Amino acid sequence: MKSLPQVNEKGFTLIEALLVLSIVIIISSISILQLRPLHESKKMDQFLEQLQNDIFLSQQYAISNSEPATLYFSSSGSYYRLTKGDSQVAFIIRKIDPAIHIQITTLGQKLVFTSNGNIRRAGEIRFRYKESVYIVTFLLGKGRFYVSKG
Repeated sequence: MKSLPQVNEKGFTLIEALLVLSIVIIISSISILQLRPLHESKKMDQFLEQLQNDIFLSQQYAISNSEPATLYFSSSGSYYRLTKGDSQVAFIIRKIDPAIHIQITTLGQKLVFTSNGNIRRAGEIRFRYKESVYIVTFLLGKGRFYVSKG
């Protein structure tokens, strides 16, 4: 009697492969869902850091070029711009995320750095993102400022 040839069964069945694939998809989708809130929480931090850098840049420009530098905040809240001297020519225009709203308060629409790096007028400006409010307060004197969550 002839014996049947032995079949080498070292592979995976279709059901086993689909089971492993579905587990990988579920695990990866859970990790992607957890990254979204992290991105949202860092949006305002990134905006405030960029604003701080632009404030320092305008102050440095005023000192190094011995002419005023002005930071204008848009009343519509969609951008702010940095201008040099007494002209209205902007050398930086920063668009703001539509979810971040500028609230013009005691500072007004513009922050002017004199040629020695001091600000002309003290005050504050508020930025609202969802239900959080961030207050940027400018102190009279050396152009110092700080950010607080209101």
